[in-house]
Amino acid sequence: MNNRLKYHLELLNETLSRIEKAAANESGVIDADILQQFRDVIDQLTEHRDSAYEAGQDLFSKIGTHQPQLMPAVDRALLWFFGGECMHFLSDEEITRFQHLDEMAAEAEAEGKEYDYRSAGRSLH
Repeated sequence: MNNRLKYHLELLNETLSRIEKAAANESGVIDADILQQFRDVIDQLTEHRDSAYEAGQDLFSKIGTHQPQLMPAVDRALLWFFGGECMHFLSDEEITRFQHLDEMAAEAEAEGKEYDYRSAGRSLH
């Protein structure tokens, strides 16, 4: 598993954890379907299934349109990672920053260096 995928799986698990805590505190506010979709996307990515990216786009589009109160719990890097319809939830400034981070990651890879996605992600905030 490459560092990029590992990092985004960690973000998915962290986001799921935040949403599960919110669901425990606010019964009935968070659709159980959303929690299951998170688990499914995590499983699909872990298993390297091509369907994971479409499932991730569907999940975050559903959150953005049907449960926008959950968006603050979603790490913005996940929206960039899944792309597609998720891009509508990112500002132009965020898109520019994520493009810059991807360029830095590509440069590091070309030089045979490890790229620390977590540290780079923190620089966005």
